[in-house]
Amino acid sequence: MKTARRVITVMLFIAFLIAGFVTVVILPKDENSAKQENRNLAAMPQFSWENLISGNFSRDFETYISDNVGYRSVFTNISSGYKSSKGINKFGKVVDTNGDLGTGSTTKSQLLVTDDRVMEVYHIDEEARKEYIDMIDFYAQKLPDGINVYSMIIPTQVDFIPFYNTVGDNQKESIDYFYKNFNIRVKNINVYDTLKEHFDKDEYVYFRTDHHWTQLGAYYSYCKMGEDMGFPVQKIEDFQKGEVKDFTGYLYGQAEAPYLADHKDTIDYYKNELNDIEFKAVTFSYIPDQEFDYKGKMFDLGKEKSYTMFLGGDQPYIEIDSASPNKKTLVMLKDSYSNALIPWLTCSYSKIIVIDARTFDQTITKLLNTTPVDDFLITNYIMGTNFRDYIQMCRDIY
Repeated sequence: MKTARRVITVMLFIAFLIAGFVTVVILPKDENSAKQENRNLAAMPQFSWENLISGNFSRDFETYISDNVGYRSVFTNISSGYKSSKGINKFGKVVDTNGDLGTGSTTKSQLLVTDDRVMEVYHIDEEARKEYIDMIDFYAQKLPDGINVYSMIIPTQVDFIPFYNTVGDNQKESIDYFYKNFNIRVKNINVYDTLKEHFDKDEYVYFRTDHHWTQLGAYYSYCKMGEDMGFPVQKIEDFQKGEVKDFTGYLYGQAEAPYLADHKDTIDYYKNELNDIEFKAVTFSYIPDQEFDYKGKMFDLGKEKSYTMFLGGDQPYIEIDSASPNKKTLVMLKDSYSNALIPWLTCSYSKIIVIDARTFDQTITKLLNTTPVDDFLITNYIMGTNFRDYIQMCRDIY
């Protein structure tokens, strides 16, 4: 009985090998499948010991086998049909990647790649969400009574696009959950409807190849902040618009979709005499009470074709003094999303202190002991609420 079973197993294995051989070698290549994907079929890789040892040969051979399966388009159409049932169709694909917020660690993440843009997919992390709420509550309890405490969570564009917004979790529901559970002292600035309204009008409020919003998207949120925080807002017509063309963002390199090069972004920036100024940026050393500072630029065009042109990128600590008639001081605890927002706020606060918890190695307590503060704002984009190490960093710097 055991011998018969072994013979059957061997015969099935041989049949499997023959079927694979027929499918890959004998059946004609499915050139149409490559045309549907706007690329050429992979060629048989050249063998060398160097390629074998490095792993390049096995990787390229797997690609060759995958590409040269007979009737490949039939299989890919079946796969597309399956993905459609999960909220994904031929107009979009999900790419697994490692999310990175610049904290030194990554988390498993997903990108949704469509015909003209790539977007991060938001999935609720219950533990992280609880920790973010606890962090906001911590600040609400610790900050002196005379300071107004605000919170703003910024959604991403995928939530505004029908069909694609079913791939991940609903950002609006999650943001509403955050705001409902924050400490009663915290005043929430809900820019979700504001951004959706302008996105639905086909305004350029988010980049196509980067995870950030544009400065126009930041402007509309600035206007909503003015309503909720009670500061004067300048009209966009009072600014001179400049642009940097042919920008491809951070997500482009992760998207596995070279055709997105045909959908490059433009970085629009808006400046006037109030925000086209220098500021003091401080990099703290590990020598007690010693710091190194330099003059930063609100719009650093030397970093052309990069989102880091706003403020020159993420700085640990920034002090901005402007000629705004609103003689108030704002402290911002923020991620990189706010870099495009701060030039607007410079027009509405005479002093802004910007803190990035990822690299700030001093304490907010020390700052509050030396600087009178009117408003304290904690703002992050929705993906930042999923990074537990970042949330802890925000708490630790108090």
